[in-house]
Amino acid sequence: MATSKAKPTDTTGRMREAQLKDNAEAQAERASEIAMANVQKAVALETEVIDATEPNRATVIVDEEVVIDSGEGKTVTIRVVEDIENMTFGAGNYFSFKAGQKYKVTELLARHLEEKGYLAGSL
Repeated sequence: MATSKAKPTDTTGRMREAQLKDNAEAQAERASEIAMANVQKAVALETEVIDATEPNRATVIVDEEVVIDSGEGKTVTIRVVEDIENMTFGAGNYFSFKAGQKYKVTELLARHLEEKGYLAGSL
């Protein structure tokens, strides 16, 4: 199929072609922005570790240690396979986890999640 060009006297057709060209450029630019956002999200999932050792709060940490010795026992870095919202673990302790994100948790909580089948991999 041949693409039709607007005649020099067809003002509407020329305006339409110019608009189509502008729209194509805008779509290409937006697709590039979306691709960059997806890459940044993937990098964040791989590098950020959220500290969930204390219940009812979560903060991002830069720690890349797999096992860390603390006063209350060992903590481990885990990754869950499903989103978990407001999970109760002990009296008044609530945890929420997002699938794919790395979390630093106590070894006891990690074992519990592993028993329930929520961990990606094993301890």
